[in-house]
Amino acid sequence: MIKNITIREIVDSRINFIENNNIFDKNEYMYVNRGELEAYREILTDIELLTIDAFIEKYLCILKKVSEKLDNEQCLDSYEQERISGYNNAVVFILSLINPIYEYQLD
Repeated sequence: MIKNITIREIVDSRINFIENNNIFDKNEYMYVNRGELEAYREILTDIELLTIDAFIEKYLCILKKVSEKLDNEQCLDSYEQERISGYNNAVVFILSLINPIYEYQLD
């Protein structure tokens, strides 16, 4: 039943899509995908280990650091910007599943 779907299953589905889709050119989105996959794999570990509050706290802190890096983009090459953006997007997506406010307000 759909009511029993878990965040783990959603993350697994996102990973599967990134790795196996033929909709988008994988070379064009290689670095964004790399960042997303990195975040999703880290999230898969953390959803088994952390409470909801600890998870949210950890990833809000990470997003703050990511935002600072992206704001200081002259220190990053374009590939690193894309990777970090992919990571950021994946984290925001998962946080917004927990509470939609995290898509708009991250502090």
